[in-house]
Amino acid sequence: MLWIGESQVKLSVIKYAIFDSSLGNILFVSRDNALIRLQISHDDPSSIKNKFIIEEPGGIESVKPFLNIAKQLDQYIKGEKVDFSIDVDLSGLPEFTQKILKEVKKIPYGETRTYGWIAKKIGYKNAGRAVGQALKSNPIPIIIPCHRVIRGDGTIGGFSLGIKIKERLLSIEGIKLSVA
Repeated sequence: MLWIGESQVKLSVIKYAIFDSSLGNILFVSRDNALIRLQISHDDPSSIKNKFIIEEPGGIESVKPFLNIAKQLDQYIKGEKVDFSIDVDLSGLPEFTQKILKEVKKIPYGETRTYGWIAKKIGYKNAGRAVGQALKSNPIPIIIPCHRVIRGDGTIGGFSLGIKIKERLLSIEGIKLSVA
């Protein structure tokens, strides 16, 4: 805690770590021990670290807080069914996006939902496109499984990490889709 005059201000602690995976190098970022970002990149770890330090100069590199999530993610990539038990913090996102991501987080392993279904579920029956746009900004893909959201016609739809990774993630879960 930091005291300013009569007020106390809680300073957030940002931690990060970079892990190697078959999907690429994964940057994990937490704020006060809740995951706020998972980014997959084919850049080398030092480049990822340098970019992150520019964004968050006070960020603390620490592998230990992310060992559990890295282990769960590794198991998932290897084809094991994993229900990620990870604390996430979506507070930095618009309320509409938070509603969407909270609903998407409920989609069970091996199942899909459509953009329109998500829109109806959160009370915006004609907002399928808006759901798709909000999912583009999902800061925690895979853990919040936006790859499980597809088009109403049963085709794959988009994915912020690229269609190839979406296809791979769906394949890991045994989901087969029709080709557009």
